[in-house]
Amino acid sequence: MQTNISKALYEAKKFLRDKGVRTALESEVLLAHLLGVDRVYLHMHAQEELDSFALDRFMRMVKARAKGKPIEYITHEVSFYSRLFFVDERVLIPRPETELLVHQASELIQEYGIKNVVEVGIGSGVVGISLALQHPKIMVMGTDISMDALEVASINITTFSLQARVSLMHTSLIQGIDIPARTLVVSNPPYIPLDYPLDNSVRYEPEIALYGGEEGNEILKALIDEAADKRVKFLVCEMGSDQKASLSEHLELRGYRGTFYTDYAKLDRGFVATLRS
Repeated sequence: MQTNISKALYEAKKFLRDKGVRTALESEVLLAHLLGVDRVYLHMHAQEELDSFALDRFMRMVKARAKGKPIEYITHEVSFYSRLFFVDERVLIPRPETELLVHQASELIQEYGIKNVVEVGIGSGVVGISLALQHPKIMVMGTDISMDALEVASINITTFSLQARVSLMHTSLIQGIDIPARTLVVSNPPYIPLDYPLDNSVRYEPEIALYGGEEGNEILKALIDEAADKRVKFLVCEMGSDQKASLSEHLELRGYRGTFYTDYAKLDRGFVATLRS
């Protein structure tokens, strides 16, 4: 059976609305991705026929979205810092506020001429890769305890032809890594408390990338401890919006001078820390 683009979109939008999906516009995103075109093409070629194979694949994508599967896991791509990256269920979906983490790290790299960056919990690699693309003279090492995540990061490193400057290591935090002087450690680690109620869509994401411990800040504190022990000069991390007080105290305890930044909603979202001499 064949149908045209216009009719396929009409049926998909109706289906999504009936299932309570917030925006039926996502059906256009899904079909454009499937056909390898942009959304403008769909409107300019509304009468173009879809064969039964394409229609079947499209409706399977729509039904997956209706069940709550994030659209990024359906299309296997996410936009971050104006670039498209590969993602799947092995890694966390990068959030817009994490672009602020890249911005904070980038400012430090520029100000202090930093040449070595270690990203802890590299996940899909969007942070380290974005920094490497912005700063062609830096070397980036990404660590992760998840081999699955390292495989996804490797895909993105290859996509952007950064194999010579972005390397990967399977380890926890910065264990087993020699830290050169004036190294920047950047991280968006798991920081959600174990008992925090999550939105249904988040259930598709790997728990190992979400939960930071009973209080939520345990991994961040452990990273601060390891960074201090290795005399890491610069540390930039994303954090939970209610963790400023506890992390400020811990940074001070371990010899760091910390400043905190907010996200687009004016919530505390991260810190930039410099080791006191």
